[in-house]
Amino acid sequence: MKSKCYLTKALLATVMAVFSFTATAAAQCTIPIAPGQSYIEDFESGEMECWTVETTSAATWAVMAGTGTNVVAFQNASAGDEARLVSPTFDLSGSSSATFSFAYAMMGMYETDELTVSYRTSPTDSWHQLGSYSFSDWSNTYDESFTLQELSATFQVSFLGHCNGGYYIFIDDIEIASAGGCARPANLQVSDITTTSALLGWSTTGDEESWTISVNGHQVNVASQPYLMDNLEPNTEYTIRVRANCGDGVESEWSQALMFKTMCDVIIVTNEVPYFDDFEASDDFVCWQNQIEAGDDGWVVDPGYLIPNNTAFFIWLGDAAWLVSAPLDITAVSNPFLTFKHRQRSLGPNVDELSAWYATSPDDSWHLLDVFPNACEDWEEVTLALPYASSTYLIAFRGVSYAADGVYVDDVWVGNIPGVGVDEQLNLAAAVSPNPTKGNITIEANTANGEVVVFDLFGREIVSASLHDGRADIDLGDCANGVYVARVSSEVGLATIKLVKE
Repeated sequence: MKSKCYLTKALLATVMAVFSFTATAAAQCTIPIAPGQSYIEDFESGEMECWTVETTSAATWAVMAGTGTNVVAFQNASAGDEARLVSPTFDLSGSSSATFSFAYAMMGMYETDELTVSYRTSPTDSWHQLGSYSFSDWSNTYDESFTLQELSATFQVSFLGHCNGGYYIFIDDIEIASAGGCARPANLQVSDITTTSALLGWSTTGDEESWTISVNGHQVNVASQPYLMDNLEPNTEYTIRVRANCGDGVESEWSQALMFKTMCDVIIVTNEVPYFDDFEASDDFVCWQNQIEAGDDGWVVDPGYLIPNNTAFFIWLGDAAWLVSAPLDITAVSNPFLTFKHRQRSLGPNVDELSAWYATSPDDSWHLLDVFPNACEDWEEVTLALPYASSTYLIAFRGVSYAADGVYVDDVWVGNIPGVGVDEQLNLAAAVSPNPTKGNITIEANTANGEVVVFDLFGREIVSASLHDGRADIDLGDCANGVYVARVSSEVGLATIKLVKE
């Protein structure tokens, strides 16, 4: 049974960017694994050292060097093509059992390919199946682990890819750990994520006395699992690794990484400081949660691969998924509205569906604002009134796939007057330059005197300044990269301007 390991936008970025493949496999060789020892292959050398590929078609396996870590990939081929990735020969004759683990991911297109994992005890032995997988998930990588007992001096494992018209199969972090050693933890999972805590769990073999957990490089020793990580920072990405301690100074290798992000604090929205997100601040969502309703795929940030500029994108291969905002405190907004842009291109007779929802708190049921089931070939702007304002208000976009060209959402805005809040004004004209900025900005307005306050997306004041002769120079060099809102006020009126620090 597959176990979700970690969210990896790097995989999506890799397959949609320019690939770098190394297709040459090294000669076969024999690797002894004595009791207490292990073999690990992560393909970081860029070569398939001692691995071979067996194929009678155009299909093959090759190392893919992408934006994150190297992986070995079953490349897109014609339907019916197969290729088997065969391991080195392992000498496990001195061991009674061993553990075989690996990470994998699969991406379909209109069909899903098949992955079969097997072992054999000698070159003349037939392949014995351990597991078989066929699914499409554009957002996640999974762990798998098997206990091996039929060992020999000529033991091998293999990964057979079968093409049904899918896209890619990825394999990484292969380990064979002989019994008597200290196997690295597998199947890391994180749950119950809040703004400041998360629950971490993993599988055990029974030989461990304790574990060492690395949280963004900071290490802590624990005697049991699951382990509650607390004192975390809101809206912060964490990378977790776990290492087993088996006594007498014997330690396992580090597990593969698990990555997650804590939830955001409540974002304060006022008449003067609206909430705005055009998804340009990051190649991942800032203060949005992905919730998969059906299928394997969810929302992603498309960083300009499919259309110019970052957008929220629901990939057509999934079934249904929600993109949920952080809690918004809109009690100070006189007349709260939600505005956003969306686009849904048809593919043949099919159109994917978008709907917008609200809830007054995380414990409230979702309430429908509007549904958009029809094709929208170009961007359409929508303005919706938000009823029942609260201090923990949530908005959400639900995408439903009908095998069309996907759903796009951009320029999400929550504030007082529809259409006002981003690069627009009431009675005051103001502009910021440069925008985006590396640090220093200049704000100019059509009034000699006034005040400027810069807020982050949580509504917190970052810096303030006064207009002199219609100009204010502000240094944002110490601020984190991201989206900010500058509020300019004077006797003439009020203006709010979105700016980006990069």
